[in-house]
Amino acid sequence: MSVEAAINKVIKALGKISVQDFVEISNFNKETGFYNIQKENKIGPKGHFITSPEISSIFSISIFNQFIHLNPNVNKVHLLELGPGNGYLTSDILQEMNQNDVEVISTTFLERSAYFKNKLRENKNFKNSTTISNINEFEIKDENLVFIYSNEFFDTFGHKQYVYKDNRFNEIFITKKGDEYCLTKKQSLQSDYIEKEYNFLNFKEGDIIEHSAFVDHFIKNLIDQVKKFCFITNDYGYTEYSKKSTLRALSKHKKIDLFEVFENVDYSFSIDFNRMKFLFNPYESKIMLQSDFINNFCNSDFINSENKTLRTITKLLAGLNEDEMGRVFKNFSVQKL
Repeated sequence: MSVEAAINKVIKALGKISVQDFVEISNFNKETGFYNIQKENKIGPKGHFITSPEISSIFSISIFNQFIHLNPNVNKVHLLELGPGNGYLTSDILQEMNQNDVEVISTTFLERSAYFKNKLRENKNFKNSTTISNINEFEIKDENLVFIYSNEFFDTFGHKQYVYKDNRFNEIFITKKGDEYCLTKKQSLQSDYIEKEYNFLNFKEGDIIEHSAFVDHFIKNLIDQVKKFCFITNDYGYTEYSKKSTLRALSKHKKIDLFEVFENVDYSFSIDFNRMKFLFNPYESKIMLQSDFINNFCNSDFINSENKTLRTITKLLAGLNEDEMGRVFKNFSVQKL
């Protein structure tokens, strides 16, 4: 069943579909969702987007250096990558661990995509690794540290959207009028919960808040499941609330309109890093711009290199102009020791 047919089935049955469910179907529908289609490349020049680990090992080495900075005396570690894609990030980190005499006890990938699961199975470097689909499947019996890391993982989770109208939050839904898709607003069972959770914000008529129960549950389960961890993630995100929709649709490296096409489209949201900080309480966390992350943890050899390509890549990852990666992406770290 195509993505559009699956969405139409829900609308026909319920009269509407939430933005969250629309995105979940589009990204992860069993056979035709963007991340499960086997014939379509996802990442790279021939795919739909490109990520920092695919650009250069500079990013991966910076993640490793941040981990060592937080855990200078570590000598044994379990690795758990969330949403590994092609696995470039872990490949680089394994190499850095080996060169710095840190023993990797086990390597685990948490991957929701059938397409990328196949990619990982085909990679000979990961023949001793384990792939899981849910954080609840992850189990470590010893007391050694688990290094959990990701890049552009949480932005693929579905979010619900709520608009502030007449002193109340109304959930935004997608429906159809004839053959045309459109947005509609209705009272939701979660409206009171959203108002309570975000009452520290001063909302005005027409303001939008995005909330993902999926992200909430994932982080809470991660904290419960893993006894001792260092968690580092980089993602699109914000610490200041714009109170606007952050939903993006991307196809073949181009942004497209919400209902422009339905098949082979990658949908994502910006991550609320304040919410993530709240969810990891009472463990102390830190948020920084990706620019600061690169400047703090990138090897000085890269930053000061006379090689034009290395300087260009470092500038790309750390760029601070509007819409550049250094400002748009945030780095989040927290430890439970």
